[in-house]
Amino acid sequence: MKKRRVLNASMTVEASLVLPLFLFAFLNLISIVEIYRLQSNMSAAMHSTAKQMAAHGIEYEALSGGSAGVAEKAALTVYAAGKVKNIVGEDYFKTSPIIDGFGSISWFHSHVMGDDDCIDLTAVYEVKPPISIMGFGNFRLYNRMCARAWTGYDNADNINSENDNERIVYITPEGEAYHNSRACAYLKLSIAAVDLSFLKNKRNENGEKYYPCESCGSDETGVVFITDFGNRYHSTLQCSGLKRTVMAVPLSEAGGRSECTKCSSH
Repeated sequence: MKKRRVLNASMTVEASLVLPLFLFAFLNLISIVEIYRLQSNMSAAMHSTAKQMAAHGIEYEALSGGSAGVAEKAALTVYAAGKVKNIVGEDYFKTSPIIDGFGSISWFHSHVMGDDDCIDLTAVYEVKPPISIMGFGNFRLYNRMCARAWTGYDNADNINSENDNERIVYITPEGEAYHNSRACAYLKLSIAAVDLSFLKNKRNENGEKYYPCESCGSDETGVVFITDFGNRYHSTLQCSGLKRTVMAVPLSEAGGRSECTKCSSH
């Protein structure tokens, strides 16, 4: 009986020592998993946002009249932050490990449409463990996502060597003319956002009226998008009619296209 009492007492002592250690490890594991989930959610949302913004880089440049200025870059950063918030969910940030919620996230180190035409999103925030544990305090986390904006490129460097002495011209897949200059106005999509009610008396550079785009022009209210030389208006910047693929090719590969009258006059 004496031995049994000693054995029971020793098991109680061991349990009292092991249980706190087990609970400490378990609570630490829960905190680590929750913080990992936060970073995974932020990374996924920032990746989706950067990818979407990169696909519309040419529109951002066109709407700002060229390279985006300081105000446009700041506005695009605010847009990116709001997009991330919507993707992850406002309710999630209220209960996430981020101290003071989504509003405390700093996007100061983000750069949108800079000299390298990149969408560089950087989020900096302080987190605290969901369960306060001694030795596991608050700390800072970073999430960064970078994507190259789709603003077009010149493939003149890829022309075969046998065509090195041949004049290079610029064409589009649907165009009926070739262009002597990449800077030709017909190759640039000068996109403008206007109210649909103003289009009745508005004309493009060729004096033509604007008609609804066959793909996206069914929206009869609100703001629409037009170009200087196009004769269609678009209800969304994502419309394929607002995309422009420009290729640099030797003149012999222009495919029977005639010379652009605007280029030839300069």
